[in-house]
Amino acid sequence: MKTKTKIYINLNLIVCGLALVITSSWALDHTQLSTKQGCSSVSISVCDVATIKLGRGINLGNMLDAPKEGDWGVRAEPRFIDLAAANFKHVRVPVRWTNHASPDEAAVLDELFAKRVDSVIDRLLDKNVYVILDMHHYNQLFGDQLHNGEFAVAPEVMETRMINIWRQLAERYKDRSPKLIFELLNEPHGKMDSEHWNRLLAQALAVVRVTNPNRIVMVGPTSYNAPKDLFKLRLPKDQNLIVQVHTYEPFNFTHQGVSFLPMKLPIGVKCCDQIQRATIAENIQLASRWSDASGYPVYLGEFGAYRLADNASRAEYARTVRNEAEKRGISWAYWEFASSFGIFDPKTNTWNSELRRALLK
Repeated sequence: MKTKTKIYINLNLIVCGLALVITSSWALDHTQLSTKQGCSSVSISVCDVATIKLGRGINLGNMLDAPKEGDWGVRAEPRFIDLAAANFKHVRVPVRWTNHASPDEAAVLDELFAKRVDSVIDRLLDKNVYVILDMHHYNQLFGDQLHNGEFAVAPEVMETRMINIWRQLAERYKDRSPKLIFELLNEPHGKMDSEHWNRLLAQALAVVRVTNPNRIVMVGPTSYNAPKDLFKLRLPKDQNLIVQVHTYEPFNFTHQGVSFLPMKLPIGVKCCDQIQRATIAENIQLASRWSDASGYPVYLGEFGAYRLADNASRAEYARTVRNEAEKRGISWAYWEFASSFGIFDPKTNTWNSELRRALLK
């Protein structure tokens, strides 16, 4: 976080001198800001968003990214949207666009679903928070098993569909507030290796820039946005980019008892001992070092622990990740609001107070 420069004003200071002091102070502030993370490859305003304005965030996960909204037990209800906006500076909105578009290469969006997403985005923007809109769960593109309710398309049109969906989204949202940020693809992995992804992200970004030349766009590395893959990214020259990473280490803690893994991890692992803290710090420090070297600011878009973990450990984990990110000037979003990793219980309509305190106090 940037440090405010104190200006002591002599009562006899003339007006022009005062103006000079204020101008110099502003410049110093932003020079300090741009060295908090590597920002030499982006504009000052983008660096400001990445390191300060995004701040602490939350994911509205398992809602609009389910095959159909409601399939995974939660919907993007007004109460969730309002609580998220009231407690966090930004909200990440994962959306499964590919299951709501025609199966051909044109990928024409289902207008009813698109308007539903519009309503969520606009409600958040009306509350003056930043909104990150992504493309989530394009499973076939990665070679993953499709989720129940997800349809397959001809392999030869998969990538073209992605590009054409972004063409439509860019046109649809071109006049929205600059607080709306696009994220091209969540967690490329599997068949989407780095060479493949570098080519595809450049094509998708070019389509977005036709109608949104200055909007902030986020991209992430392969291996599920892993910091270790940052060095494989080849980014087009663009001053309006932020690079997103995710971390769920130590994985045997954060994913204990998760049913969708090939092998269910045992329950009972606690956090955070010295080794676990070192693992958490190492991952975030890796992203920070890459940022310094590349000149692109990084953002931590996902971290969280599954509900079957010990709650005190979940809170300690969240506080540890939060502190490691914030001391390096990295904004973050917890995964997620009201589902299996959530901070809020939709059935009792109550916060997980220990977890909330760890993230926000």
